[in-house]
Amino acid sequence: MSNKLYEHVKKLSEKHRGAGTEEEARARAYIVEELQKLGYKPSIDPFYTPPSFSYTYITIYMLPVLSSILATMNIGIAVVPIAIAGVVLLVMEEELYIPILTRLYGYIFKRRTANIAVRIGSGARIFVLMAHYDSTRAAYSFNPKRIHTLRSTIKINFASTMLTSGLSILSLYIEVLAIASVAASIPLIVSIAILIHRELFHTYVPGANDNASGVAVLLGVAEAFAGRSMNVIDKATVYVVFTGAEEVGLLGSHTLYRREKRLLKEAIVINVDNPGAGDLALTECEGVLKTWCPDKRFRDVVRKYAAARRIGVKVYKLLPTDATHLMMKGLRATSIMAFEKGSIKNYHWYTDTAEHIDPENLSKAANIIIDMIETLTTESPIP
Repeated sequence: MSNKLYEHVKKLSEKHRGAGTEEEARARAYIVEELQKLGYKPSIDPFYTPPSFSYTYITIYMLPVLSSILATMNIGIAVVPIAIAGVVLLVMEEELYIPILTRLYGYIFKRRTANIAVRIGSGARIFVLMAHYDSTRAAYSFNPKRIHTLRSTIKINFASTMLTSGLSILSLYIEVLAIASVAASIPLIVSIAILIHRELFHTYVPGANDNASGVAVLLGVAEAFAGRSMNVIDKATVYVVFTGAEEVGLLGSHTLYRREKRLLKEAIVINVDNPGAGDLALTECEGVLKTWCPDKRFRDVVRKYAAARRIGVKVYKLLPTDATHLMMKGLRATSIMAFEKGSIKNYHWYTDTAEHIDPENLSKAANIIIDMIETLTTESPIP
């Protein structure tokens, strides 16, 4: 199985797969073709996407910066709404995963992407398997020499947004605080420059590990179930979903939730992201600043299963995955990911190529998913 899955990774990572690009559309066609070869009839659910998350965060960071500039100019009437808008949008987009600006930019750019889904089996236990197939642009912040500072940068920007906005509003009563608000906005100005530089000078990465490897794993799972006549699929229903536009703000996962909310609330969700290199682990919680977790009973099930199979369990604290906002909504979700010394290899960088993928990781991840479905179906440990 490992060699075939590795071939999927090689083919998918030959070209970048930026959200809404022609290359992403070709990747989508490849996935559909592979599923059809296995006898499935995949459904395609289209939606709009912006090309990058940069537009969302440039806008958000500009609002508190603008509020501080207006405060120094004594234009008080505009300071309060602009400052509050920056805080609200940052919390909604970054911490609550409500993609208001991201969707707005999707409608402005009108780039098309889609989720691809197949249904396998007709049993009572429901599983939703997810993997995104888009890749992202590189950026200064994702350079392997600086990636370890990414979470600190996110925390600093959050604090800078709150402080800048607060000082801008208070400057209406204490004028000297207007200058302090400008100083507090410096991290945001730096981040805006980095995001603009990202859009002007960086290109999309091959995305072999993130997430051609996850797509390959799910294609392997779909093939394994297609080749079995009598098995656990008689007792379970498995939805295999390949999501688009994850890298711009989890839009594929959001679209799936909006349109299949009832199904997801009944399901066990297994997301596959970056499984191609490193030690495989299951996530029990995810989130950047605020950590979101499923209910304790499901976390206990994940821990028990991982311990029995000698798989790691991790609280994932970097950029969100398709499972993060599902955890926030209280759904029973986990991600299968791979880590090396606690980090993701070649994360969002040009070195994320097929030669850095371990083929054995792919087959191991596919087997974990199949075994997990069989175990959670036959042993029924979840009420």
